[in-house]
Amino acid sequence: MNTRTVVLLSAFAMLVSSCTNLGIGEADCASPERRISGANILNVQAVPTARFTPCLEERPLGWDSVEWFAEKGESGFEIARAARVFLTVKVTELCDVSGAVQVFSGSSEIERYENVEYEPAEIEIMLVPSASGPMVTSMRLAERFADVNLDDRPVVFTINHNMDQPISARIDEALERVQYVWIIDELDADEGTVDLRSNNPGATGRGIDPVDALDLIEDAAPDVFYRGNWFFSFDGGCITYEFDAEGDLAETVAAEAEESIGFYPAHEVVQFAKDNGYQLVE
Repeated sequence: MNTRTVVLLSAFAMLVSSCTNLGIGEADCASPERRISGANILNVQAVPTARFTPCLEERPLGWDSVEWFAEKGESGFEIARAARVFLTVKVTELCDVSGAVQVFSGSSEIERYENVEYEPAEIEIMLVPSASGPMVTSMRLAERFADVNLDDRPVVFTINHNMDQPISARIDEALERVQYVWIIDELDADEGTVDLRSNNPGATGRGIDPVDALDLIEDAAPDVFYRGNWFFSFDGGCITYEFDAEGDLAETVAAEAEESIGFYPAHEVVQFAKDNGYQLVE
């Protein structure tokens, strides 16, 4: 048993000693009868000022285990795959949103902030031709490698068609938009080479074969990940999602968290306890 739960569990044991259908399970918010579990009650007991407490709508495929925890001032659950925690959801009285960006929350009662880093599985390469001749070469290269994958990661090619700007400005613009850029001038078009530029110093090279350029990108590309925090701030509390997902989980964890995690109104939990004769710990 998680040692953080011991103090609250001793108090909670008195609450449920006479009840047979209230277990210390996941903080469920999905059942048709809108069941309030022991975890819901302990979440509210841990952070009594919070207007909401986190709960699970469902458990998506790949969310192998959910470990619930509670202590005074903090409660929630950890979600793991193969014993590795990739998402922690917790409620506290306050959260530090410095460095986070405010985004639309969908609720007038909740302010939402995000501070995340994401490396997608898809690798985007932008081709920047210097003139009309290299433009034709760029189109042929994009067609040639249209179905290529690097370490099971799809590669998507786009072409910068804006010939009105100087080539240097177009390269700078491309590097702001994507991680990898292939520059093709007249000499490259004649010799079948590219100039590889990147924000990653391990993936650069001048006058190299496109296949070698792909090899350099494959070796230098960082692993797929989704890391950082979502914050949901409201009266008396804050719910934080702490992400540390890798691989295929990184591609799905944000959307699944949106769909699978909910907020339970704390007053409903309190009212349930009162209606059923339980004495909440002050």
